[in-house]
Amino acid sequence: MKHIEFSVLALSAALAFGATTAQAVEVTGGSVGLSYSAFADDTDFSRLGLDGSVELGFNRNLSLQFDAGYSDFDFVDEDSHLLGLHGIYHWDEATSFGAFYTREEALGGDADILGLEAGYEMLDWDFEGYLAHVDTDAGDGTLGGIKARYALAEGFGISGSYDRLGSDGDDLSRFAMRLDREVSPTTNLFLEVGSAKVDVGSISESEPFVGLGGEINFGADRGTTFDQRGLARLIPGL
Repeated sequence: MKHIEFSVLALSAALAFGATTAQAVEVTGGSVGLSYSAFADDTDFSRLGLDGSVELGFNRNLSLQFDAGYSDFDFVDEDSHLLGLHGIYHWDEATSFGAFYTREEALGGDADILGLEAGYEMLDWDFEGYLAHVDTDAGDGTLGGIKARYALAEGFGISGSYDRLGSDGDDLSRFAMRLDREVSPTTNLFLEVGSAKVDVGSISESEPFVGLGGEINFGADRGTTFDQRGLARLIPGL
């Protein structure tokens, strides 16, 4: 697994740097975000998240995105940290493809996440999806998700997302609906509601949650191409 991860990252970097002959590397976009979520029935089970991403463009088609994230789970007094890298190919102005790797330390364990992703823009719609293999101390699994956002008037937007982690018949999934608003050219605030579901053995539980947060974007593209990928982001609170 380690050799595969290294090979993918090395190939992404080689392609990007190899394509930059006589061209300067530039920061095309970035973001810093703060979020809070908790279960609706008991807000003691909560998550506070802080994350940041930056994207470097080598030419109009190739870029690298770097991620860093932190999550704090209040009730269990545990936290998680992640570092991520995306190698991105922009097919055209509306379509992007990527390969990503995330290294995450969460709740006393480690996870290596390696996957593929794609994004597409059409009129007022933004679509994004990903599929990844997860290698953890407890075993392997599959992580995937989709997201769609529709831009409304007055800077508002509404989006829906679904993420799922499956491993040896056990599942963790998260569905959310979000309302956001661009309060300035660089700042976006949001409110969200959703449901988190756990299927482990004979136990199947689903709990509603609420969340809020904001993001500051910078750069010519006002943000990065893809969202961060990680396991702690699936959990509204612990």
